[in-house]
Amino acid sequence: MRMLRLVFLVTAVGLSAYAVATRWHEVSQHLHQIGWGRVALCVPPMLAGLFCGMRAWRSILSGLGSQLPVRPSARVYFVGQLGKYIPGSIWPVLAQMELGHDHDVPRRRSAAALGIAIMVSLATGLIVTVLTIPFVDGGRYPALWWLLVPVPVLVALLNPRVLWGCLRRIPVLNLKSNLPPVLPNRSMAAAVAWATLGWLSYGLHVAVLVAAFREYGADTVTVASIGGYALAWTAGLIAFVLPAGAGARDVALVLALSGVVATNPAIAVAVVSRAVTTVCDLGLAAIAAGAAIRVMRPTVAESRHRTAVNEGIVHSTTN
Repeated sequence: MRMLRLVFLVTAVGLSAYAVATRWHEVSQHLHQIGWGRVALCVPPMLAGLFCGMRAWRSILSGLGSQLPVRPSARVYFVGQLGKYIPGSIWPVLAQMELGHDHDVPRRRSAAALGIAIMVSLATGLIVTVLTIPFVDGGRYPALWWLLVPVPVLVALLNPRVLWGCLRRIPVLNLKSNLPPVLPNRSMAAAVAWATLGWLSYGLHVAVLVAAFREYGADTVTVASIGGYALAWTAGLIAFVLPAGAGARDVALVLALSGVVATNPAIAVAVVSRAVTTVCDLGLAAIAAGAAIRVMRPTVAESRHRTAVNEGIVHSTTN
């Protein structure tokens, strides 16, 4: 099992680093337009958005019966999320199931928590999209108004009882085994709040990059960036066979931003945003893993000391 984890980690980190390296030529071409200063400024809101995603997932996991402190939660979530850089949608789930098991979280519960977190992100992301992009574009893309159609269904899914009724139809989750009768309203409300705050943070990181081209006012750029990133993330989720939704997410972001910026600048923003996202994913995973190692070392040393003392007592007793 330890070898499998090592293979997973090496593969995920390698592919994510490769994703940046292969596009570095494109990134470097556009950096002179955006500037290193703006790239540095967009990192904090991106990190904040990722942190909000972790807190939303942690709220759901707590409602399901596993209340992890922030540090273990960060390790399970951020290290597990590196699995999205491996083609296929199953790797983040498997990674979080195994990492959560280290902290006595049942594997089915981990899978359910991540599944619900994704549904919350999808629902809130599309709601944010329909409240922003169609209005910013001013009817430029009439087809976008179809996004209003699923809003009532998405809002209904944010009701724990409705969501639970849907999840019970998925046999593999086996909800009766180790999950509560229904997800508490407080946990769902917290997850929705964190997810919404996350979309605002993600959008701000895009707005910082788009503002380099100064074609529209800050309010219009911010609204378009928030909705654009939410739409792009949703497109990436649908294209789950691609590593972290590569390609689909970038195209969706370019289309969404085309209402406030020209195509070439929008491509520059998408490419740089992708690189920043990948670097932030790697950075948070490294920090979370490093913090976990520092916390575990005293615990392991104490455990070994207790074992040695007990063995000494047993030895003296037998003598």
